[in-house]
Parts: sequence; C-alpha cells; structure tokens
Amino acid sequence: MRDSSYDYNRPFDIMVGAWTGHSILYNARGEYQVSGPSVVWIRWIKTGKVLRYFQEDLTSLDDLAILHEADRDSFRDTMKTRAFDLRIDGKRCDSFDNAQLSSNIEVEGSESRPGTYIFHLNFPPMPAKDGAPATPGGDYYNNQYFTNPNERQIIGPFIAKDPQGKPQKQVTSVVAQTFTRISYDIPQKFLEIEAYHIEKREALD
Repeated sequence: MRDSSYDYNRPFDIMVGAWTGHSILYNARGEYQVSGPSVVWIRWIKTGKVLRYFQEDLTSLDDLAILHEADRDSFRDTMKTRAFDLRIDGKRCDSFDNAQLSSNIEVEGSESRPGTYIFHLNFPPMPAKDGAPATPGGDYYNNQYFTNPNERQIIGPFIAKDPQGKPQKQVTSVVAQTFTRISYDIPQKFLEIEAYHIEKREALD
C-alpha cells in the first residue's frame, strides 16, 4: 500500500495517485461555455523515468443534461479518453509514442519549483467521425500548482489552429480545472479500464 508521503526531490512524484476533477471552459472573453467532470490516474511505469497519465472525461455535463431531458442515451458520444506516457528527465518531461495507448497528443512540461508545473499539450487536427464535426486541433498551455498535496489547480489558454495547421494569433478559450486526490493507490477498477483500453487499441492494429 502506498503511503501518503512523497519524495519532493523527485519531480512529478506528487502527482501519482487517483484523482477526480472538474473542468470549466471559458471563451476568450471569459464567458462560461461548458463544464465536465473526469477521473484521472497517474502512476509510475518506471519510477523516476516513465510516468503514465490516464484520464476519462465527460466532455460536457451541460450536453449530457440536455440529452437526459430529451430522453436520449448517448454516453458514448460524450466520453473521451486521454492517455499518454511521459518520459521524465530530471525536472523535464515529454511524451513518446506508445502503441498500447495510441495517443495522438504530444506533451512536454517541466517542474519550476516543488508542486508547480507548466505543460504544453499539442492536439492534432481530427477528421469528422460518427457525426462529430472535424476539429482543427490546437495548443493547450497550462499551469498546474498544488494548494496542498491532495488538491491540484490547473489553468491555461487553448490556442486553436487554422485550416492550414498554423496556430491562431489569439487565445481561443481558457480551461480551468480543479482536481482532488481520491486515493494514493490506483483503484483496481481504474486499472481494469486502462487494460480494456489497451486491449481495444491492440485489436485495432
């Protein structure tokens, strides 16, 4: 059983565990757009060297409420998985290709001081699929800081790309997130979700 102490001399170690959170999206004028909950688990694949990040998002609680009131069951359309492995090099990290996770998100980040992190996530363009519109992709820059070891605040701008794949010159939206640790260990049901995700990815190859 993992205890509640962390090695603050080991960057990213304080992130390890299971979390539940809530994301709120604002437009560039600070006006509320949508919100949604998520569960996240983070664990060492190789302590101090490779960190796995796995997140299940309910992309819009607002949309789900509308579907519920309209008596439409469309959970599959409102859930999204974000999973990637990070290579740790001192206080810096970057993502790398992992066929098991098959993530198309590119990530880089660093720890500035204990409990304070900066990340850049690059989301590639996505074609239209199953009725969902195509998205141009973009860059999400976020600052993460711990108000205490079990509470994590995240905020940063998202800058969409134009049809040619170039970042736009203005902020498209702002994402604010709050996460609370629910367990130092990863619950077995979360590991089963991860295993099922990997099994599905391997079946597609």
